[in-house]
Amino acid sequence: MVIMGGDSDFMPVAQKIKAAGRTLIGIGNRRNTNKHWAKSCHEFRYYGALIAPPLADEPPTPAGQKVAPPSPPPDPAAEMLRRAVRLLAETKGEPWVNKGSVWHMVKRLDPTFDTKDHGHASFAEMVKALDAVVEVKKGESDHMLRLR
Repeated sequence: MVIMGGDSDFMPVAQKIKAAGRTLIGIGNRRNTNKHWAKSCHEFRYYGALIAPPLADEPPTPAGQKVAPPSPPPDPAAEMLRRAVRLLAETKGEPWVNKGSVWHMVKRLDPTFDTKDHGHASFAEMVKALDAVVEVKKGESDHMLRLR
């Protein structure tokens, strides 16, 4: 079931849908969507994430001017991946966890999480790009992840 909007009046509806064993997917905009309602969905997408953003042009740097690289901000995708793997590993009591389980944990922790918002086309590409955070090995049926 998909419900569009973002008003907190939907909260009882979300609870009823979940109680009925259904999957709730919400759609809304970043400015007007209630954060708590978005997090109550199994999955939540923002309108802006449904279409490809236009490419931004970088302003040119004047010749001869040296620009010091800014310190990298904490990567929210890396932090979310680290948190999901850590929670699953603690629950299982083993450091290696199934990659598919990690994605489900990420969506449970933050239904609004979208790999495209962090510059990755898919979860698999995000995991590959964040190889400094997790180690990957081939499992019996899926890849296994472990924190580095």
